[in-house]
Amino acid sequence: MDTAEKHNWVAGGSYSNIHRVTPSIVVKIVRPKLKEEGLEHPFFREISFFKRMNDRQDRCFHIVECFLTFPDHIFLSYCPNQTVGHRLRPRQEREPGVNGFQGRVSRVKEYEDPALVARWLQQLGSALEYVEKIGFCHNDLHEFNCLLDKDFNLKLTDFGRATTIGQFLEDTMPPRARIIVAGPLKDTYGLCSARTEQFALGSLLYFMVYGHEPYEDTDRELSRSEYDRRFGEMEFPELNRHEVFDELISACWHDVYPTMALAAYDFKRKTKDIAGSIPQYETVDRAKEIKSCEALIRKGILGPELALRYQPFWWKYLHAAKSMFFWKALAGLPRRIWLWLWF
Repeated sequence: MDTAEKHNWVAGGSYSNIHRVTPSIVVKIVRPKLKEEGLEHPFFREISFFKRMNDRQDRCFHIVECFLTFPDHIFLSYCPNQTVGHRLRPRQEREPGVNGFQGRVSRVKEYEDPALVARWLQQLGSALEYVEKIGFCHNDLHEFNCLLDKDFNLKLTDFGRATTIGQFLEDTMPPRARIIVAGPLKDTYGLCSARTEQFALGSLLYFMVYGHEPYEDTDRELSRSEYDRRFGEMEFPELNRHEVFDELISACWHDVYPTMALAAYDFKRKTKDIAGSIPQYETVDRAKEIKSCEALIRKGILGPELALRYQPFWWKYLHAAKSMFFWKALAGLPRRIWLWLWF
């Protein structure tokens, strides 16, 4: 049977693999061996987010399209230009690593076009505004969760750590979070909110502008405790590459925006002249793509049980009639022949 795992592998993460099953559709498949007893698996969180999003009438072009969800599979739209991380990481030159740690970034061979950075920032801001509007925080903003479509427009993906606003921020680390050093939430990363989202966005924008994460050009890979100390004490890298972007990075790191909606507005206002003309997103025909997903399921891409469930009614009726005829014919055979066939 032509299952999803037999199709081209395009990406993988800590809890899933992604296979391209048509020119425009990928299937995200959970790794069942990594399910943790007693804990909510990230795959279930992602499904919960997409169900909330798909129940709404309004759409967000800046978030990857989800067509169908199942307990172990999610059908998503395909983006041919991979991610921001795949685009920018190869431009780094590093010193040799030691004991399994990455070496310091010694040089960035090419910085990203400011117009493209401005476009991505506007699109990320709009995506996070929408996530906030439906009551969630993404909680895992980094360069490999920013897909790029055929026109290099950005689509936010991977909602395996998404939670409703107000939950404790867990399963994250610097430079995407800042530890709280005083008060009732001391020594935690705080509650998921615009504060946590914009801090992570500030670090992601730093990566887009400077070509590496904070401190990767001055120190070998920092320990988590050292990152926590520096960021907790508001000790950040010097910002000196681009006046507008540097101002926005600093604003995010210093928790200037009370909501992501206000952040998105400020990003657009301050970067519109830098971004210039932005290509329109390609329109996705959701109804057509959902039918394509269902046709794949009928062919067995998710296994025989779901293939049977998605067959049309007439096919199920015919299949049941054939089965009934077989058993009736078998029952009508002489007992001696029946016993011979059975044993």
